[in-house]
Amino acid sequence: MLKATRSNYKKPRKAPVAHKEFFTKENLFISRIASILMVPKPQIMSIFSSRAVTTIRLNPLKGNVEDTKRALEEKEYQLQEIPWAKNCYFVLNYDKSEVSQSVEYQDGKFYIQNLSSILDSLVLDPQEGEYILDMCAAPGSKTTHIAAMMNNKGKILANDIDMSRVSSLKNVLYQFGARNAKATYSDSAEFGKKYPEYFDRVLLDAPCSGEGMIYMNSQKPLRFWGLDKIKRNSFLQKDLIISAFRTLKTGGTLVYSTCTLEPEENEGVVTFLLEHFPNATVEAIDIDLAGEKGFTSKGITKWSGNTYDLAVKKTLRVIPNSKMMGFYIAKIKKN
Repeated sequence: MLKATRSNYKKPRKAPVAHKEFFTKENLFISRIASILMVPKPQIMSIFSSRAVTTIRLNPLKGNVEDTKRALEEKEYQLQEIPWAKNCYFVLNYDKSEVSQSVEYQDGKFYIQNLSSILDSLVLDPQEGEYILDMCAAPGSKTTHIAAMMNNKGKILANDIDMSRVSSLKNVLYQFGARNAKATYSDSAEFGKKYPEYFDRVLLDAPCSGEGMIYMNSQKPLRFWGLDKIKRNSFLQKDLIISAFRTLKTGGTLVYSTCTLEPEENEGVVTFLLEHFPNATVEAIDIDLAGEKGFTSKGITKWSGNTYDLAVKKTLRVIPNSKMMGFYIAKIKKN
């Protein structure tokens, strides 16, 4: 009796095919941001695919703002007032490149500035006669805004660690009439030792991973983004925020901000400060953002296995949209 045999007995069996999953940088970015903003992943591409409308800030340091507004309207600029930001307007019919060619801009009569950046200075709320530190000041948008809010009465120390950026900063301060601001070249992480208990208010718009400015419709939009950059920045930001807080007078205000959405660079850095300084308290940001309020959210206390101080709920995250770039702002008081 013959035994049944397999026809392919001598042929080697094929190994099962492994299905490879390619997790690209784009996949990683979308997953992280969706988790941070707590929205479905398909929404992320649309959030990062809109350009913010051109925003200008009329400059009272270089002429009457009503005269400047009238001159622009005579050139058929379609201006839409921003009710919560004094002297600020959306330009509905021209882009930045076109607006920057105007004589009024060259004369320093208005500044082209993203609305999130304008909000930063409003939260700082500088007063006439105070001594202000802008720790990472270049290119000068916030410094010139602070000078305008102070009517050039008081002093601003505008610092940057890059010599070429400091040179450009000096030109901007001159162009826009910020006579009470002095540009310096120094390592801001050392300011806490150099200027202890020295400034009434400090603005730290820290170097960051720049997620708020990413435009997914551009070529290679994530070429400068990565997890290593986020980690490196968070270490630097912690050094800077400690230095900034040490320079504050008792009763002074520190505004910490970034143009990224990463909790490691935002809530994590604020929590680090609160852990090291019991006399640091987070204050609520009480500006009524009117029509832009729908583009903001509160700081988060938990993310990716990390727990942050409950006080970060008082901080503000701006979601990228057609009016404002992505941003994060915390207002901190020294008691």
